[in-house]
Amino acid sequence: MRVASRSGAGLTLDQVIARNLMREIEVFLPLSILAARGSAGVADTLSTIFGLVWALLFSLFPLFNRDRLRIGDLLAGTWVVEAPKVALVEDLSLRKDPVAARFQFSAAQLDAYGIAELHKLEEVLRRDDYFALKAVAETIGRKIGAKVEPADSKAFLTAYYGELRAHLERKLLLGNRKADKYAR
Repeated sequence: MRVASRSGAGLTLDQVIARNLMREIEVFLPLSILAARGSAGVADTLSTIFGLVWALLFSLFPLFNRDRLRIGDLLAGTWVVEAPKVALVEDLSLRKDPVAARFQFSAAQLDAYGIAELHKLEEVLRRDDYFALKAVAETIGRKIGAKVEPADSKAFLTAYYGELRAHLERKLLLGNRKADKYAR
């Protein structure tokens, strides 16, 4: 759950203060007055009924408006929304393709590309377009000197992606970052 501005912009300090002050007035003020008067022994029937009606009226207010907003939300121009849960996508380097096990790459072949190309390769693999996979596999195969059959394009790219990612991560541990294929 998140509080958002109804205008779509970020929350302003005024909105946060108005919303939280109204919560004090809606519920905590009448209940604290009732508690204080009750502990002092001066609580009369009229003030008790007034305090309970006050708290009940503000508590039930969301039931009587179309957007189910508290008075604090109405005055502040905010509403409470449910933030969607973010789901992580599948880790492509964990894909187990039996054909991909056939492909082994040397350090020189893995050094041909950098982080930028790894990201582009991930985009191509996630899109899973046969013609794009075939074209990229042919291009990478030509660059690193590997022969790739069109039927093996996806397996080849999956294997290359997994090994390139591991290779770049190992190099990163040593402080050697290669941004793209043009970096030396």
